[in-house]
Amino acid sequence: MDYEFGNEGENYLSSKKLFLIFGLSVFGVFIVLAFFVFPINNLIRESISEEAIIISKSNNICIVETKDHPRQINNCIYEPGYLVYVSFDEGTERIKEHKSIQN
Repeated sequence: MDYEFGNEGENYLSSKKLFLIFGLSVFGVFIVLAFFVFPINNLIRESISEEAIIISKSNNICIVETKDHPRQINNCIYEPGYLVYVSFDEGTERIKEHKSIQN
């Protein structure tokens, strides 16, 4: 008995189709990793601005008390007790900008 399935040329995928399937697979894995393993929203931090009081100053470095934890201002021109407006990114220590509210 002899079984024939047709031409051998019909039994394989072309290189273009294999490349397309591979590319879509890689893209799918990237999407899954981006949303579930390494959330993209962690790369884009929310900017927070708030009023804070200078609680101490030493060697031109001021410490301000923000809602989440104390932060420092380098080359500080303020004195303890000053009320300042500070801006920083959520989850970071660095203050992006600061300005005095008191005159």
